[in-house]
Amino acid sequence: MRKMIKYLSVLMLVPVITGCTYDNRNTGSARGRYGEDTEEYEEDPGSGEELYSDEDGDPGKIPVDSSGRKYYSEEIHNSIKPEVTEVIFSAVCDSDLENETDISDLYGRDVLHSGLVGLMGSPVELSYGQVLHPEICFVYDENSLGPVPETNLVMLHYNEQDYFYDTVKAFSVDTDNNTVSAPINEGGVYMLADAYQWYACWGMDVSQYAYDSDPTQVASTWEKRGETGSIMELADKDWAVANAPDFYVTTAEELASVVYYVNSFSGGYYQITLGNDIDLSGYDWMPIGWYGGGLGESHPFYGTVDGNSHEIRGMKIDLGYEDCGFIGYGTDVTLKDISIVGADVRGTACTGIAGGEIYGSSEWKNVYVHGNVTGGADDYGAIVGRETSISFTDCTAKVLVNQQPFPWFSYRQKILDETEIVESFTLTLNDDMTITRDEPDGEFRNLGWHIEHNGVQILDRSAENELVLETDYQWLDGSEGTHTIYLTAYINGTYIRVSNIIEYEL
Repeated sequence: MRKMIKYLSVLMLVPVITGCTYDNRNTGSARGRYGEDTEEYEEDPGSGEELYSDEDGDPGKIPVDSSGRKYYSEEIHNSIKPEVTEVIFSAVCDSDLENETDISDLYGRDVLHSGLVGLMGSPVELSYGQVLHPEICFVYDENSLGPVPETNLVMLHYNEQDYFYDTVKAFSVDTDNNTVSAPINEGGVYMLADAYQWYACWGMDVSQYAYDSDPTQVASTWEKRGETGSIMELADKDWAVANAPDFYVTTAEELASVVYYVNSFSGGYYQITLGNDIDLSGYDWMPIGWYGGGLGESHPFYGTVDGNSHEIRGMKIDLGYEDCGFIGYGTDVTLKDISIVGADVRGTACTGIAGGEIYGSSEWKNVYVHGNVTGGADDYGAIVGRETSISFTDCTAKVLVNQQPFPWFSYRQKILDETEIVESFTLTLNDDMTITRDEPDGEFRNLGWHIEHNGVQILDRSAENELVLETDYQWLDGSEGTHTIYLTAYINGTYIRVSNIIEYEL
């Protein structure tokens, strides 16, 4: 279940909204479907109305202006997303606005909104009672915008009914008072975004919003979390940007630069090749790749690490959370021809010397690890803490886990070794090389075909409603060679074989 939750969280970060359009006005403002049914107002909310002054500084205790408009505000204190410092709601009403209004900071609490492309500051959820002419105003810190121009700020509203984000009609950016404000006609989730990044993700023409940007001049979410150890003391940001995504690493400084880059930016497939032995003794090291959880932002390592027959010595990672190892959190990772010696890795769950939590990976080859691992209640291992599909070829480990000898490369291997195999299903190899299975009594969670070619897993395929496995799935990696097929089900926290093994060679 934990793996499923993580994958779902990552998928939620991918934009799935449609129907977003903008008008091409010189002001740089934008609009979308939400603007089509927004109430019209005689006055422009951003046309110079004086901002309130709250003498006692308490949010919500805002005076009434001469027009009868009342104000309610909420200060936003977010060290990771500091762009928005305050959100103000105002309206004309007879009731006590303070008691009927709520503004909630959603950053880190809602994965979907926290992961919005180009998000500037915290997204907020606004609720209010019966009022006339409601308006929302974001106060921003221009010094926190980095390279993003103030005129690039757009206000978005999340359409709960249709599950997409709309550009709020008639929002205005006041660069003198550092505010973005708009009349609205409903509560819900509102936020600011950089128009260049947001509209670009939909393939729109964003030439009017383009700006010169040096990403290294803006602290990344990973840096703002504060857990960077010695990495930022060693990292050369310019070297990292110039060499990504294919890194040829010869020094501890260059390796730290790789950690900085992978953990800070969204990249594609990475290649890390060692050109020398690297000594990390004396440094407070950090894993490559991390999972953001509620932050709504994750940076898994996706790629290959080729040790080129070199070794990494003296790596020390000491963290009070999960996903600890040379690679902390990764997907589709290949590791080969590398030695990690004299390592000391301490974390909670998902802790190992070479990897903490690794998904979707196939073969790790010629990997040697030596040292100590201190893990939590589960998902710790000599090479990897949590993995679901790695085939360890010519790998060795000399590791104490929680101060005890640990003969397994991963926690999954430990569970497999300690769980009794019951062959509840019978598989039959047919003359046409298809494989059929029976339907025994009982329920099996996540029943699937496990398919290997020459000892390396090439596919896990659901077998819930599939009684025949066609050759197309068996020969994805070619028909020649040794083919191994059996059924697995989710038992004791991992996938356990529940059938006989079919093995043949072509």
